[in-house]
Amino acid sequence: MVFKPRVSGAKLYHHIYAWGNDRHPIFKRDFHYTRYVKLLRKYAEFFGIKVIAYALMKWHVHLFIHDVNDTVSDFVMNLHGDYARFYNRTTKRVGHVFGERFNNRIVQPNNYGLWLSRYIHRQAVEAGLVKDPAEYVWTSYRIYIGLEKNEFLKPAIILSQFGDGEEAYQHYKNFVLARDDGPIDWKGVKQRIIGDDDFIKEVVNEHDFELDNETTKPTLEEVVNKIFGLDMDLLLRPKGKQERLMRHKVITVLGIEHKFTKSEIARAFDMSVPAVSKVLNKS
Repeated sequence: MVFKPRVSGAKLYHHIYAWGNDRHPIFKRDFHYTRYVKLLRKYAEFFGIKVIAYALMKWHVHLFIHDVNDTVSDFVMNLHGDYARFYNRTTKRVGHVFGERFNNRIVQPNNYGLWLSRYIHRQAVEAGLVKDPAEYVWTSYRIYIGLEKNEFLKPAIILSQFGDGEEAYQHYKNFVLARDDGPIDWKGVKQRIIGDDDFIKEVVNEHDFELDNETTKPTLEEVVNKIFGLDMDLLLRPKGKQERLMRHKVITVLGIEHKFTKSEIARAFDMSVPAVSKVLNKS
């Protein structure tokens, strides 16, 4: 298999995610999770990696890290290699524990990193394991809201956007529990650099990275304006049958032809996701 070159470089922020080999579990017992966290701290300190957030799920892991010295590949190779040997030894198995290659995206740390941390901390909720992310102990969320002591995490770039001390904990908790999923569909996004246009250009230029045919996805509002010549405000509160039919037509084009997610469309039109689904199902 031919892989695209990995995007990397000093001082870049990464969303790293890795699955078990052939989608097999990578954690079976509590001590597996505990060992992974210990190794995460060990190799983060050794390679100068700042861990901002993490989520350990039965079949996969998510890490949000700041790669200070361009050591992300060595960091993950050592972390997952060491953990795989431990896991195989304790489960009396052989072979790969993780898939062949970890995935990573470069993320603009402030606004986009904010939403990435939320996505990571809601993994157990979205998987249907818990209703409150604080109930799942194998993410860094409990540290972010002051329920656990922080021993090695570096959450300041996120929490500092919510105030100081107890105020920051409460505001971040409200942010994670709210319904808004933000500007990115983290599960479906294909781009390897996530951020605004200026950020993407900066990464490409400074790190001599080729995007090939990758382009920045136009915003939903840009698509509406270009194709229909309409302002979004006119579609938010349609009056009469004709305006409602026009909004349905716009939603259909956005969802089917331009592949915007139902959540993205719902946020833009101030609708519920089921309401958007109903429109798309009629098309």
